[in-house]
Amino acid sequence: MGSQGIGLARMEFIINGVIKKYPLALSRFDELEDKEARREIERLTCGNEDKTEYFVEHLSRGIAAITASQYPESDIVRMDDFKTNEYADLIGGQQFEPEKENPMLGFRGATRYYSDNYRDGFALECKSIKRTRE
Repeated sequence: MGSQGIGLARMEFIINGVIKKYPLALSRFDELEDKEARREIERLTCGNEDKTEYFVEHLSRGIAAITASQYPESDIVRMDDFKTNEYADLIGGQQFEPEKENPMLGFRGATRYYSDNYRDGFALECKSIKRTRE
């Protein structure tokens, strides 16, 4: 809890600790070349024709659980700020993440969110927030 009684829900902790799948590996599943990642995603999303639903459902539940624990106090949801190497370490991430000499610079934070290369990943995060709020 913050100094003013405000909680903080960090998406990257939920993505890294619970979901463990790279968002684009789900939204672009048909393009995913890593056979082991494909098997793992198939296993976890069994019964879901839309693989992205796994990401949205688990992220929205994680956000809801954290924010509910702070009720009736305010809560802040912090969007993810993974470095490229951290995103690449998620299941299916190697194929979609650029290699950077210094992962602290470049394709992270807002730069990632306004990039056409991550547009569908950002859309999944926004859909998760919308579902949580509704």
